[in-house]
Amino acid sequence: MKRSYRAVIPAFLVAIFLIQLPAGAEQITESVKKARREISLGRFQKANQILEDAASRADGIEKKDILWEKERIRRILLDYNLTEEEVIDLCQQRIKGFKTDEFHKWEKEGKFDARLVDGKKMFFGASVSNLYKRYPEIRKRFKSYLYKDPWDKKILEEARRIKEAGKNSPSPYVVPLELGVKQSITPKKNATKKGETVRVWIPYPRLTPYQKQIRIIQTSPKHKSVDKPESVIRSVYFEGPGHENSPTTFTVEYEYVRYAICMNIDPEKVESYTKDATLAEYTKEEPPNIVFTSELEDLARKIVGDEQNPYLKGRLIYNWISENIVYSYAREYSTLLNIPMYVYENRYGDCGQLGLLFITLCRISGVPAAWRSGWECMGGESFGMHDWAAVYIRPYGWIPVDPYMGVWAVHESTLDYRDSTFLKDFYYGNMDPWRLQANSRNNAKLSPSKDDFRSETVDFQRGEIESGGRNLYFNEFSRRMKLTSIRKLPSGEGK
Repeated sequence: MKRSYRAVIPAFLVAIFLIQLPAGAEQITESVKKARREISLGRFQKANQILEDAASRADGIEKKDILWEKERIRRILLDYNLTEEEVIDLCQQRIKGFKTDEFHKWEKEGKFDARLVDGKKMFFGASVSNLYKRYPEIRKRFKSYLYKDPWDKKILEEARRIKEAGKNSPSPYVVPLELGVKQSITPKKNATKKGETVRVWIPYPRLTPYQKQIRIIQTSPKHKSVDKPESVIRSVYFEGPGHENSPTTFTVEYEYVRYAICMNIDPEKVESYTKDATLAEYTKEEPPNIVFTSELEDLARKIVGDEQNPYLKGRLIYNWISENIVYSYAREYSTLLNIPMYVYENRYGDCGQLGLLFITLCRISGVPAAWRSGWECMGGESFGMHDWAAVYIRPYGWIPVDPYMGVWAVHESTLDYRDSTFLKDFYYGNMDPWRLQANSRNNAKLSPSKDDFRSETVDFQRGEIESGGRNLYFNEFSRRMKLTSIRKLPSGEGK
């Protein structure tokens, strides 16, 4: 599950040529290359000066690229917001028997995500939490660590229930739920100005064979439009007046029916993939985050070997990620230039990063693979942001794959080996109903489009907002998403 950590720092004003494009454009200007070299050396002020000088001479696409790089730098600094002293203090608060000498040992071993910022070492905001996620020997010392996690048992029971319901079902879509949701976005005080138009995009369920009967109960203020049901990045769109001292809260309440998915795939019946227009796009590169680098091509060959069955290829990739990558709270996706390579090099990542690595390795191996994202609410009333994937397997169609759940089952679950293996295997080709899917493509463009940069260039979960043509980043608005109702439906209802 995705979580974010960031400091509250006044936003850099992005002026003039404004775009919705993600980082990592295929054509990189020389000034951006120079700035990135300085960033790699920890010289952020010099990088910014290079970009400012270049922006004063540039126009058009070149200027857009330069302004985006300045914004990317600003976001990196928001993520690296802890000093050494603050990390040590957090370790003392959260880890039993922690000693300062351990900090220096762990730092030397590379257990912290840190970087130089103009001569001072700064640490990623989730550095201490990531000790818990990445290192089992340290996890057991955390004061909040639970040796028996009730979530484990709940997921296991749900997966067994789905498999049982799917045994004799003529449809792969079983055990439906009707879920009620309330989402809201509120600009922070002084983030908008009187006389400006505030534009807001709140994610909304897209129509699929397993996600249906989607209906708005009410919006406040009245929404301006709703994107088409099959949109790859669906939203409810609002416009309203700006207010400096009493910002408007934009709210949507809705209901939808969601099914679990139980595919019951027989590998012997799987057909080979034949390229056609409808699937070809799911086997190609999609810069900046689905790129067939030589390292990933070599890795895919090692994982897949001589296997020719598309379903089994995908399973080999899924199993490799489950067994060799650990979960880690993530930097903002928009600050990274190639997410699968980031995971490959570090051997850790969050749910969306794991998903992008899985998708890339599948596409390299000739298996059509696609992005899926939205939220997960199995833990209770609150929703957690979550990303997963899907692969196309003939004659079954698109089947769900959740690499994060595989990683969790192997590395974090407190279940015994038999049950954790069952769960790992379950989430390759099956899916629980406690999901809300709003996206089926990464790096997709909103409709209507934004005037300024996107806050989230890869995904779309927390919503987007701009005022007077200027993007409001995540530290400039608050959001809330609440599960308002749950109703289990009879198997035949809701279809």
